[in-house]
Amino acid sequence: MKAIKILLLTSTAIFFMGCGSTKVVFVDTHAQMVRIGPDVKGKVYVLKNGEWVLSKNKMHLPEGWYAGALPTD
Repeated sequence: MKAIKILLLTSTAIFFMGCGSTKVVFVDTHAQMVRIGPDVKGKVYVLKNGEWVLSKNKMHLPEGWYAGALPTD
C-alpha cells in the first residue's frame, strides 16, 4: 500500500512539473518578432548621439510591446 502511494505521488509530481510552463526557444532570424509578456525586466540599449549605449539600470518593459531584429541590409 505504501509503494502505491509513493508511486501515485511521484507520478502526480512529474505530471504537474511537465504541464506547468511553456518552453520557448529563440531562433535568431531577422523575420522573427516577439511580443513582450507580463513582468519583463532588463537592461536595454538606448541610442545616444548615434551610438547604442546599454542602460545602467533595469527597466520594466510594458506587456504587449513588440521586439525584433532589424534587417542588416
